Amino acid sequence: MATTPQSDTFVGPVPARRRLFWRVVGALAALLVVSLAAGAGFAWWRLDDALHASYPQTSGTLRIAGLTGAAAVDRDASGIPQIYASNSTDLFLAEGYVQAQDRFWQMDVSRNYAEGTLASVLGQSYLAHDELARTLGWHTLAEQSYDRLQTGTKSYLAAYAQGVNDYLAGHPSGSALSFEYSVLGLPDTHSAKGYSPARWTPVDSLSWLQATSWSQNDAVDQEVSRALLSDTLTPAQISQLYPADGADSGFTAWAVSGKLSSTGSPLLASAPVSAPTLPSTWYQVGLHCTSVTAACPFDVAGYIEPGLPGVLIGHDRSIAWSWNGRAAQDSDLYLEKVTGSDYSYDGHKYPLTVHQETIDVADASPVTITVRDTRHGPLLSDLLSDFRRVGRTNGASGLSIASTTLEPNTTADALFAIDQAANWSQFSTAAADFTAPDEGMVYADNAGNIAYQGPAALPERASGDDGTAPVPGWTSEYAWASATTYAAPIQELDPADGYIAGAPGDAVGLRAERTASDLQGSVSGSQKLTAAGLAAIQGDAYDPEAAVLVPYLLKVNVDDFTQPAVALLRGWDYTEPAGSGAAAYYNAVWAELLKLVVDRELPQDELDSQLALNGSVRWDAVVNTLLQQPNSTWWGESSSAKVSARDSMLAEALQKARLDLTSLMGKDVATWTWGRVHTIRPENQTLGAGAHPALVKWLLDGHSIGLPGGGSDVATADWDVASTGFAVGAAPALRMVVDLGDPDDSRWIGQTGESGHVGDTHYLDQAAMWAAGETESWPYSLSAVDAASRQRLDLAPQGH
Repeated sequence: MATTPQSDTFVGPVPARRRLFWRVVGALAALLVVSLAAGAGFAWWRLDDALHASYPQTSGTLRIAGLTGAAAVDRDASGIPQIYASNSTDLFLAEGYVQAQDRFWQMDVSRNYAEGTLASVLGQSYLAHDELARTLGWHTLAEQSYDRLQTGTKSYLAAYAQGVNDYLAGHPSGSALSFEYSVLGLPDTHSAKGYSPARWTPVDSLSWLQATSWSQNDAVDQEVSRALLSDTLTPAQISQLYPADGADSGFTAWAVSGKLSSTGSPLLASAPVSAPTLPSTWYQVGLHCTSVTAACPFDVAGYIEPGLPGVLIGHDRSIAWSWNGRAAQDSDLYLEKVTGSDYSYDGHKYPLTVHQETIDVADASPVTITVRDTRHGPLLSDLLSDFRRVGRTNGASGLSIASTTLEPNTTADALFAIDQAANWSQFSTAAADFTAPDEGMVYADNAGNIAYQGPAALPERASGDDGTAPVPGWTSEYAWASATTYAAPIQELDPADGYIAGAPGDAVGLRAERTASDLQGSVSGSQKLTAAGLAAIQGDAYDPEAAVLVPYLLKVNVDDFTQPAVALLRGWDYTEPAGSGAAAYYNAVWAELLKLVVDRELPQDELDSQLALNGSVRWDAVVNTLLQQPNSTWWGESSSAKVSARDSMLAEALQKARLDLTSLMGKDVATWTWGRVHTIRPENQTLGAGAHPALVKWLLDGHSIGLPGGGSDVATADWDVASTGFAVGAAPALRMVVDLGDPDDSRWIGQTGESGHVGDTHYLDQAAMWAAGETESWPYSLSAVDAASRQRLDLAPQGH
């Protein structure tokens, strides 16, 4: 990925109105040029009107058709809504309305993503995704799941959908919903002209839960990578790339007991990692019954993915919880023997289950695909080349997938049960039904408990099948116990060391060990942790891998041109702030080193090299083992009899990295900084990405921001080693810290902003603070919310 020039790097906050003014002025000027060139096609389009037409009303009074009583929405200086209602139906209806106000374009895209209809709106480039969504059948699974839900859950989903539809009824035109609808159908966007979104349904929300389950499933990617690499590497080499003790758990949520906190009450921190998106993956909200009773039991605040009601991670009066971010082994890939319309199983042939799906495409003719299923699940080898390649190994002719997330589920029941849980017993019972997505959870409560509950739907596999490699599907030897029989979730309650960051015994890998060390007090010193202190640990940019590798680097000989760069590493403290030249050089060396190691063993196939660098390999563990084997074949040949193969490659990596950064930042190493090249640019994932017009992307996307940290740091700002630059590909989408002793002392920050409307005050207002590792206060109690409120919107039933 191309590196962002220094002049484009966002170095501080810009007042929202001034930023919007110059964006609009520049866009209008550019639009004028385009209009003159393109003729009357753009003459009617007034950009300024299109931008402002969809900004939500956030004060005064609105009359809403579906409400049965009054509701209120208080927003603080960051635009975060705290919603109050006297009954659950009105509470979730108001949540649907408010989410639609802020994020309906994102919700609509997510719905089309889950239903496999993106190509009908955004064009042919989304066809491959739609084929996958139809093959996995997310929407069908959502319909089946809905039928299994409790009556109360259905009523909450219906109320939320009613709120969304009440908003749509009052905003019938595309430009009144979001700026992106004004762009659809314009030249070179390859998108649908005249598209009008359908009414929202409860199944739309459930479909997004199903799609989210797949996006969380890193285990499948790793299984495919390992299988493909086995074409080139020996089993021993595969074991070196995937050592049993090398899977860094990548903690994204921690709970700290009262004995480590300054208040004597537990703290819970969460920082879920994802690719940078604009708007953010997450939406912050508070949901409060004005009087908490059995009929209206909700008083919860936290984050939800737009398109869903309730709160997915957050806290209520008594407890706090978050996903811990560890990929669950909830899926298996099965090699299949397919002949014509049959597949083999235990010596017999069975007919494939077959149906067809027709996919509409905005800029092309409809496409019809044939979906084929075995007893295990759909044939992924009918879709993608990587799956086909895996499916042709060991005498197989197809590859299917079985996954607990591809079964009808009652996750929505679990979501609302968690949102009203008051203790560990209620929480753990509810979490046991949260199977799609299937995540481990970290927990804390105001009674002093901290806990971990593992994924709720791990299959009971056959002996010898650990879920890390495709297994033969033509024999019952590798069959699961049943599609609905799951292993009991692992639990841990109140460990003696006073903190939880994952499953028991899961602190494996340098980053995980650094997190544990931080929580035990190496960063906070002798002082006990506060919410602010825990937030500071979330920003820990110390690179534990650098502490291992740099001493080796400093011992090798390099040419005169490289020596000034190597000097940056002498005396370096291994932290990676944005202003560090040493961090920039170290990471460039790291990238070159991995490419050299991989190319040494996989020189003949670029695809294999990409697979080895795609993030599925925990290179920290691999490299640290190889450093102790100076003449391993992974290092290649030595440059002389007096120099080990390891040191020859380290020298080559140092010299290549010097050239890399010289081309990016100039010859003078004193001017190098990590933040100049290690940047994140929040990007609209639909019309702001790909081959859409530059003007549209410029309007929708954010500015580049220089970031501290790296993939091995607690702070987590990972980048693609296989790329030519250091653009951040994964980072915390939010950071939150909940203080169970005083919830009003909790902290939070999001990656971008609460609003999904380009140019709105809250579109990108959190970005600078997020990049600097800063957090905001998080009011929860009625008095604290009232004190922080800057705008109040009263919602009243229509006719009152």
